[in-house]
Amino acid sequence: MTATDTHRTIDAVWRIESAKLIAGLARIVRDVGVAEELAQDALIAALEQWPESGIPDNPGAWLMETSKHRAIDRLRRNRLLERKHEELGHELEAQQEFDAPDLEAQLIDDIDDDVGDDLLRLIFTACHPVLSSEARAALTLRLLGGLTTEEIARAFLVPESTIAQRIVRAKRTLAEAHVPFEVPSGAELAVRLSSVLEVIYLIFNEGYAATAGDDWMRPGLCDDALRLGRILAELEPNEPDVHGLVALMEIQASRSAARTGPSGEPVLLLDQDRTRWDQLLIRRGLAALERAEALGGAIGPYALQAAIAACHARARTAEETNWARIVVLYDALARITPSPIVELNRAVAVAMAFGPAAGLELVDALTSEPSLKAYHLLPSVRGDLLAKLGRSDEARSEFERAASLTRNARERALLLERARRGH
Repeated sequence: MTATDTHRTIDAVWRIESAKLIAGLARIVRDVGVAEELAQDALIAALEQWPESGIPDNPGAWLMETSKHRAIDRLRRNRLLERKHEELGHELEAQQEFDAPDLEAQLIDDIDDDVGDDLLRLIFTACHPVLSSEARAALTLRLLGGLTTEEIARAFLVPESTIAQRIVRAKRTLAEAHVPFEVPSGAELAVRLSSVLEVIYLIFNEGYAATAGDDWMRPGLCDDALRLGRILAELEPNEPDVHGLVALMEIQASRSAARTGPSGEPVLLLDQDRTRWDQLLIRRGLAALERAEALGGAIGPYALQAAIAACHARARTAEETNWARIVVLYDALARITPSPIVELNRAVAVAMAFGPAAGLELVDALTSEPSLKAYHLLPSVRGDLLAKLGRSDEARSEFERAASLTRNARERALLLERARRGH
């Protein structure tokens, strides 16, 4: 195996194993920043040793074993013996001799104890609401996605230094706030779970419809979000909101191949070739939606959005879409999560179900909404409805305004083309 092949293998192993590695270490050192440093030390050791010694039979176990030794060394260096013994349930006097073999055995037992619980703790820690949404997304991709700072920066189209600062500040904030490395319980669980789901869907959406840059989609981010969602669904099988989010992402991701044309240009939902939709992802999404509904209780916002997506997925052609059903679902969504964007989407559904004039009336009521002043989809939707009503000049003006507001080059080109055509 060449050095290049070895490095590629190490990269692949890191993507697979890093989250489990960091999670196991974080439970011992109680600091995700320190845990990541220890895991990175093991990665550096692999990069130094594996090209000469070859890839171990169990590379994940090698990284874990190396990380555990690094953790023991760090505890020695930082003189944390007594505190660590107390945390591990030992009753040692402050002056007692350090028994390295005993601590090593305890570390081995603890890290290997329950990978699933550790991953869940890491997810809740990285997505803690004490952090901003941008910091949560960056830290989650770093700790749980195994992405480098450069990769995260490239995905979100921001300078690498900005992402590095976000991650450093996020780790510092968690440490200074003494955020416990644990799964919340009771009333706090719902709030914290909402924060986790928000971060995962934020990552997915940035991949599904990039807010800026030259590409309409960034599939890598969609894949990362889907993987995180699926992991969370396995770790929290009785939480309907989790399955609702997974269902929504699976169904939306099923359209990925049909959402861009030969040159990377956007293809809108009603114009997509539905034979290119991924039927496996649709089946997975519908199964996740059924699972969410079967758990009972009030249907959450992600499950409602997944039910809307399912209406599209079940329609063999755009004309067969059950728009009346979609309007009802948007009515329900507006009741539990009222927002101008939900109302805009509802207006589109009303237009499709009951005619463009009915939809335009609802859209016009949103034009004075401050939060939508710079939202490019408001004039885009309005332009579409005006075009359908034959009001071409007004439609052209709206498409031009929408083009001026979007930061995505592909979307801007599409809107300008629609302005040129007047429809």
